[in-house]
Amino acid sequence: MEKKIDPEIYVYKDLREKILVGELKNGDRLVETTLAKQYDVSRLHIKSALRFLEQEHLAEHIPMCGFQVVEFTEEAMEEIEELRLALDCVTFAHFAKIATKEDIACLWKMAQRISVFFQNNMVEDAMEELDLFYSFVYDKSGYIHITAILDKYSDYFKIIRRKCTSDMEVNIQAATLLSQIVAAVEQKDIDTLSIKLGQR
Repeated sequence: MEKKIDPEIYVYKDLREKILVGELKNGDRLVETTLAKQYDVSRLHIKSALRFLEQEHLAEHIPMCGFQVVEFTEEAMEEIEELRLALDCVTFAHFAKIATKEDIACLWKMAQRISVFFQNNMVEDAMEELDLFYSFVYDKSGYIHITAILDKYSDYFKIIRRKCTSDMEVNIQAATLLSQIVAAVEQKDIDTLSIKLGQR
């Protein structure tokens, strides 16, 4: 049975995505009554969703005025990329130590699919497969606390990855780099793995 998502979580995630992709701009007002009507939920759910956004510095509460959007800046993006790199290095290194032949075979299969998708300019398919690639490694690593952090920021990572997909040559290079990452995992070459992860 599919778990039903809480209304405030749904609203929070939807608003967060709109802020991250720039659909909602810096300074845009987030009016509780309007949002409650738009999402067909109570104002309490909206207030909770806005508090979640505030905790991530994507919204701020202005006394007597309500909430407004805080821009997701290039600096914030760089900070999150640094976080991702640090956690990926730890997670991939551990995964490389414990990965089975079947795990490696799955990674190669996904890497090949990503390469084919990019070569055929099927960018969204490539991105979806890339999301699965990282989720697979995170799940198999067994690092539940690190994975929880990575899951929390997965929407950020997806947005950042998709911002870099307009150049076909860059996409092909990314597919090549991904194959090099899988090769380093297969060889349990942690030093090369860290270098390649840093080149993404």
